[in-house]
Order: sequence, then structure tokens, then C-alpha cells
Amino acid sequence: MRDALRSSPLFSVRRLFICLAATLVVLTTDALFFHIKPIQTTAGFATELAIHTLGFYGGFTIVAVFNLTETR
Repeated sequence: MRDALRSSPLFSVRRLFICLAATLVVLTTDALFFHIKPIQTTAGFATELAIHTLGFYGGFTIVAVFNLTETR
């Protein structure tokens, strides 16, 4: 069961951490320098981080699933 989940394109811890890191860099840069999306509190930052990380993860998961069908 674990091997099937590890090799599954739907669940990837590595993809999740990459999305988390990319989102953290973008949100921190925005909060410190550009202020495109005004984030005032730590809770607001955490909420934005969770929402955008899951969005990136979902998008990359869809790409991984479609990429898998092309390679087979």
C-alpha cells in the first residue's frame, strides 16, 4: 500500500514541500517589499500560505497526472 502511494502521481510529499517553499518565498517577498496583497497579521499570512500552497499543489498534481498519461 505504501509503495503504491509513493509511486502515485496524486500524492507527493516532495511536490508539497516544493510548493510550500515557492509560496513562502513569493508571499514573504510580497509582504516585505511590494505589498500587492496587504497582509497585516500572522494568521493572515498563514491563511494565504495555506491557500496558495494547496492551489500550487493542485495545479502541479493535475500536470503530473496528465504527464503520466502521455508517457504511457
